[in-house]
Amino acid sequence: MNRTHLACCLSLAATFAAPALAQTQVTLYGVADAALAYGKSDDATYTGFIRDGGLAGNRFGLRGSEDLGNGLSVVFTLEQGFLIGDGGPHRAGRAFSRQSWVGLKGGFGTASAGYQYAPGYLIPYKYQIMQGAPFLAPRSTLAFGGGYTISPGSGARWDNALRYAGSFGGLGVQGIYAFHAQQSDDGSTDRADDDRWGLGLTYDAGPLAVGVVYHSVGSGSDADDTQEVLVGAAYDLGVVKLVGTWSKKDADGSTAADNTLFSAGVIAPVGAAGQVHLGAAKLNPRGDDNNARAITLGYLHALSKRTKVYGVLNRLTFDDGVTYTGNPGALSTVGSPGESTNAVIAGISHTF
Repeated sequence: MNRTHLACCLSLAATFAAPALAQTQVTLYGVADAALAYGKSDDATYTGFIRDGGLAGNRFGLRGSEDLGNGLSVVFTLEQGFLIGDGGPHRAGRAFSRQSWVGLKGGFGTASAGYQYAPGYLIPYKYQIMQGAPFLAPRSTLAFGGGYTISPGSGARWDNALRYAGSFGGLGVQGIYAFHAQQSDDGSTDRADDDRWGLGLTYDAGPLAVGVVYHSVGSGSDADDTQEVLVGAAYDLGVVKLVGTWSKKDADGSTAADNTLFSAGVIAPVGAAGQVHLGAAKLNPRGDDNNARAITLGYLHALSKRTKVYGVLNRLTFDDGVTYTGNPGALSTVGSPGESTNAVIAGISHTF
């Protein structure tokens, strides 16, 4: 009798729970990307994994929504990064190191709050070769050395942020404001000194795509905020696709950190599944004899809709007065002022 009673209770519970569960959708997604790299300069050599991934950062996440009716829904994303080489966390101390936010979505767009991407993360890749990957695309590589937050890295993921994104025909709009620091007890540090905000606009019309990004990043002191701007464009001619960007950074707290960054590239299809990528970039900081240049020849091949293999040849050159590295992450130990660095990177990337 007890078993029969229990079965009836479970059946009734499932019946009443079904309508509520039907309103909520949760998706597990992610990227598994493994790349091997060999880099060599005059005084250093690196051979090993790019543990963050080559073409895309390794991650797994939960993405969900609940229909509230009348075209309105609650949406959320919780996303953690990991290192493919050893299974370690992307950033220690964070349960969700890439994104964690919740918001409302409707005909107006999406308004959200949490740890989120700034416009400088999501927009620039459209106007670069090799999907704008930090280790593979010349502009993204040199943006690391130039100290840009308009770049696909941790500098463009902002804590405590309010964000809006909307799409209206071919026009895309993004805006973000991040409350970063807390005011000190003695009043010597104002919370707003470290706040940051950004805007992004994109326009797609047939073969043409253009975009503009602006970031204002607080210094955490009384110094003026750092201003960054990017203008990007892409045009698909069919036989080739042309891409390019121009960026400028005005670090008002330190004129030595001011710089401009240019990039240009060509993407050519090879058969139904392949692409050849060729691009170059130049970072031009204020001052003399301190430029950096990058050139990349790459190949992407789609094995399926979710799986790609890739390979690149990279060359970086640094003037004698350079005081930064142009290589992010694993290859940061390779390359010194006045030297050239050559790198070969090959990998596989799968999305799920």
